[in-house]
Amino acid sequence: MLVRLICWKEELAQEHAGRLKAVGFQVEASRPPPGAIVGHIRDLAPRVVLIDLDRMPSHGVALAGILRQSKSTRHIPLVFAGGVAEKVAAIRRTFPDAVFSAWDKAPAAIQKAAVNPPRDPVCPPPVMARYAGSPLFKKLDIKTGLTVAVVGAPEGFEDLLGELPDGVTLETRMTKGTGLAIWFIRSRRELDVTADYLGARLQGGGSAWVVYPKKTGQFKVDFTLPMIRATMLEAGLVDYKICSVDSDWTGLKFTRKK
Repeated sequence: MLVRLICWKEELAQEHAGRLKAVGFQVEASRPPPGAIVGHIRDLAPRVVLIDLDRMPSHGVALAGILRQSKSTRHIPLVFAGGVAEKVAAIRRTFPDAVFSAWDKAPAAIQKAAVNPPRDPVCPPPVMARYAGSPLFKKLDIKTGLTVAVVGAPEGFEDLLGELPDGVTLETRMTKGTGLAIWFIRSRRELDVTADYLGARLQGGGSAWVVYPKKTGQFKVDFTLPMIRATMLEAGLVDYKICSVDSDWTGLKFTRKK
């Protein structure tokens, strides 16, 4: 039985793959190709997709959602392994027809999923749709009393935010009192500079939105979403939320990698 293992840390991927191969599974454990995961899974045609929730669970859940949105891959059973209990509980609600398991019971979970594939796979709404209709300040997690650094924003951005909660202060640069940064980038050079700066400034905690042009928007850029994640990861930062700002901009929220 061929299993496609999704694990974001290479050493762990090889370790998990080795254990599965030892009990008779075929395992593909390479890092998912950026921007082409649906075609990759479709062509590979695994019996089960096994997703690690111990490392970067938000990436795994986002990938699972992409697979469920595509008609060519939504029928493939999903198994989630590991993870923190509270996060796993939330993921169960999103994917009630998936199989969840501890790593030491993964072989049995894979067999169970393969024998009982979902007849009518649950397709959670795209991430962006979950936030549709919410005020922009709420989508960006701007809360009462927060000091927010807004860097490189296009003209009119503050108007888009609307009426802010009480006590919110907007600044144009990060200071010791900054609780949240919203940083707009338009080029690969700006991405590199932003990653270096935020990597240094978020050492003590906090979070930052990196806001970048949409492919369907009016701006043309020399970087991709996978490049953003990879560059920020090199700076020690991981994303855990995504938000559509308007028709031209999308934001990824980053924090210090634990």
